[in-house]
Amino acid sequence: MDEPNITILGDFTDGESIDFEGSLTFSIRAAYIEKGKLWKSKDITAEFLGDFWRNMLDSDDIKSKLHFICAELMENAVYHSVKSDYLIMIQLCFGLDELLVYVKNSVETKKVEKFKAFIRSLLEVDDLRKFFVKKLKESKKSASKKSQVGLITILKDRGAKLAWKLEQGADDTVVTTLARISLKRKDA
Repeated sequence: MDEPNITILGDFTDGESIDFEGSLTFSIRAAYIEKGKLWKSKDITAEFLGDFWRNMLDSDDIKSKLHFICAELMENAVYHSVKSDYLIMIQLCFGLDELLVYVKNSVETKKVEKFKAFIRSLLEVDDLRKFFVKKLKESKKSASKKSQVGLITILKDRGAKLAWKLEQGADDTVVTTLARISLKRKDA
């Protein structure tokens, strides 16, 4: 079996290589679940994760931020996953000063170059607000349902940092998205 071609975009750190205080992982093997049902459950899952980590971290501001980030990353994972048999993994790890949200899914390799180009433009942009408006206008002009503003919103409004690891195979590419969220604890 050929080794995958690995591309790192942004400041990516593998979850296995960091020292964290705690973690929570959901793995969804979705071959038997309709995408529509999984799509609808993203908000329930994100709500649970926000409540769980708000209580664990004793941080009031984390719930809404985490809810939005998890819902957006899950939505992307479900939407872009390979259709036949797909696995979506969500892992949250926390350290003293940050929460790391990993979402892993697979996509068709033929779509990866376009995705890489968008991510590079996202990571290099100077003005996220202008980029957000540009993407909204492009989406409206093309009548596309795919605006690509969710990731921009995570960076612009939620203050998270994003990074990706792409393990490119011949047919599928495993995409791991990392959102890094700074933590402010009540006792800090």
